[in-house]
Amino acid sequence: MSRNIVTNGHKDDNEAARERTTQEGKFLFTKYRDKDCAILFKGSRVLAIQTLSSKKNRIGAVYVGKIKNIVENIEACFVEIAEGEICFLPMKDARFPLVCGRTFDLQKDKLREGDELLVQLNREAQKNKQAAVTAHISLSNEVAAVSLGAFHIGYSSKLSEEAKERLSSWVNQLRLKEKDSLLTVKFSHEENETSFRAGLVVRTRAEECTEEEFSAKVTALLTEFSSLCRTALHRTCFSCVREAPPAFTAVLDKLAYPGEYQEIVTDDPEYFQSLKTYCAQKLPEKPVRLYEDAQLPLSKLYSLEAKCKTAFERVVWLKSGAYLVIEPTEALTVIDVNSGKYEAGKSLLDSAYTVNSEAAEEVALQLRLRNLSGIIVVDFINMTRKEDPERLLSLLRKLVQKDRQRTNVVDMTQLGLVEITRKKDDPPLKEQFEARK
Repeated sequence: MSRNIVTNGHKDDNEAARERTTQEGKFLFTKYRDKDCAILFKGSRVLAIQTLSSKKNRIGAVYVGKIKNIVENIEACFVEIAEGEICFLPMKDARFPLVCGRTFDLQKDKLREGDELLVQLNREAQKNKQAAVTAHISLSNEVAAVSLGAFHIGYSSKLSEEAKERLSSWVNQLRLKEKDSLLTVKFSHEENETSFRAGLVVRTRAEECTEEEFSAKVTALLTEFSSLCRTALHRTCFSCVREAPPAFTAVLDKLAYPGEYQEIVTDDPEYFQSLKTYCAQKLPEKPVRLYEDAQLPLSKLYSLEAKCKTAFERVVWLKSGAYLVIEPTEALTVIDVNSGKYEAGKSLLDSAYTVNSEAAEEVALQLRLRNLSGIIVVDFINMTRKEDPERLLSLLRKLVQKDRQRTNVVDMTQLGLVEITRKKDDPPLKEQFEARK
């Protein structure tokens, strides 16, 4: 039986169109260990995995919630977004709220119990933690993100200086600023005057746009954002003002940069139709293919079981013979670098840095692959040359930039331990596979 590969709805039986699994990056949507998964695959390595829940996605949904109580000593409040569903809201994420139902002066007034305000779900309940929300509402498309309460126009750090200068001139043409803020809007609602301010961040993909495309997409995003804020003032408490996007769209955005993969492949007809529709609008340059071969499933074709196993093992071996030991704990994750079977060359001074640099590459990959977050401490092999620790930190900072999750290489302690922090959006990969569907 020959394989049938459907590309954006059209079958292609040409032998040359069969799977090329060598160096091309691919985004797979398939089953792995009996769970629907999105898997970023490049060459012989799996770079990232995300399970896809059968439940409706709510991350990013916007609600009119009510403050049940404020706890000053933890600088947080608890917001009810639906009857009986209480969410955690840090006060630092509510410094510039959009309050409904009463006049609220951002400069003078403070939130109080009973206030209704616009919130956005950014974390579902996990283990013993409640779901979390933010009052800094954010919407985004492929070229920009706009956020309630921000006061500036920023640019992705991955944009070149030349691109930033060009995009800045395009933003200036849109005349978005009013004084030092973006989108300062005032309007009346039931005899109350309300205002909100928002900031804009220009994303990496904006570099690929023409000025006309960029202007149109930014304008559309700002119009949608303004409409959302205005609509919220007319909605009753516990209303869902904006539904969350489908889970796979969030995964496409947060798991990989578009430049990391050349195509999207799935063996699920439903995902194929949804992905094809979405990509036609948002990622027209990415082909979506439906893989059909009952004799050779997609997971077997890409040897997923063999290539994903390092994501669940305590010990990860490196090509040099050195290895990592990864130990998650309740408070942090500890990664120990060991020389193992590595055979030192002529210079012992070079050997320590050689092993550490190889380990740094694997550490960066494992953080992303396992979706480790919070505090990570890495115990590298001791280096005697004064310049080597700084060289290693510089390398590690460069490597973690490939991660879409915000990752910060803090510093190296006097004991030689490297401290890293990584933002948490979803549970670690191991927990995702242990959780029930």
